[in-house]
Amino acid sequence: MTDSVHVFIYLTGPGWYILKEHGFLEKHCRHQFPVRSQLGCSHAALLTALTGKTPDEHGHFSSYYFQDKVTLRETVRRLYRKLLGEKSGYFGTYSIPMRNLKYFISSGHPYVHDLSPGCFAPLTSIIDMVQEKNLAHSIVGAQTGSPVQALKNVRNQLQDRSLNFAFIEINEMDELLHSTPHDFYKIDKKLRNYEHHIEKIISVGREVSSDFNLTVFSGHGMTFAPQRINIRKKIEALGMNYGLDYHAVYDPTMAFFWFKSKFARSIILDRLQELRHCKILSENEKKEYGIDFPDRRYGETMVLVEPGFQICPNDVLSCLPAGMHGYAPDHPDSLGACLSTRPIYPGPTQVKDFFNIMTNFVSGCKQG
Repeated sequence: MTDSVHVFIYLTGPGWYILKEHGFLEKHCRHQFPVRSQLGCSHAALLTALTGKTPDEHGHFSSYYFQDKVTLRETVRRLYRKLLGEKSGYFGTYSIPMRNLKYFISSGHPYVHDLSPGCFAPLTSIIDMVQEKNLAHSIVGAQTGSPVQALKNVRNQLQDRSLNFAFIEINEMDELLHSTPHDFYKIDKKLRNYEHHIEKIISVGREVSSDFNLTVFSGHGMTFAPQRINIRKKIEALGMNYGLDYHAVYDPTMAFFWFKSKFARSIILDRLQELRHCKILSENEKKEYGIDFPDRRYGETMVLVEPGFQICPNDVLSCLPAGMHGYAPDHPDSLGACLSTRPIYPGPTQVKDFFNIMTNFVSGCKQG
């Protein structure tokens, strides 16, 4: 028999209630937990899972972050890239608005999906720990090809007894759920396909190792969001001078503000507090959600809209999808999930706990 074998599959998109509604892996992964999602973009949740750190520790959170001092050369370079139509990040749609070109940097970093040792330095990730322990491993990011093929490859490696650890990131369903969040048939078809190949991994894994475990993680769910709210229009109606009085970035579910004067801060905050279907996050809430950035790179003031609403227009998507995530982490539709073939103690309650789960399993593996 092979030594300990641990397989982890990270799904982006289908949260706790979607997985439960479709009975995903309920015959094999009997140890199931809803978890509070990580507020922010999908890559923020992934990094939290891989490092056990919150966004204000690992630095990834939303679409753009503020950089006050930018050289003329850098501004010209950004303008050139924009004129070329270069995009990045969320569905390849990040393109810094012209008004923000001088002050903001896109945080849709491509290396988030690289998943190679040291890519999150100076932080230590589970990938680094597996490498340091010299375990036979397979680590597959979402950008490396077909997720079904990745699942087949893991099964083949298990059959060859050449695997102790696997981590597979699958984000196919994120796009599906954004476009058709209530299409039960399409969602079920995709989940059943994954389930078929995962069940084969479980079967082979149990044959080759007496210490086999497979765990599925989900970093967040998806919310049907047909309602629109135009925060930008309401702020611009105040007559403040953008760039001189304030800066702002509008994501689909959050708005971020930086103020250049006390007067602008007072006027804009008063208007934001009057708006329906959104709220200004308190300092305590920022700390609770792990988004209390000391340098305020993602905003002095953060506004979060209610589930079911999207900010339109925003600086990320010109065409809003039917489904969206990035709402209050405790909202039922926002919840992520952990499904495991083995008991997990203590049970996870938030995305950062995924790192501890992987660390605990890996610690029991023999040095390679």
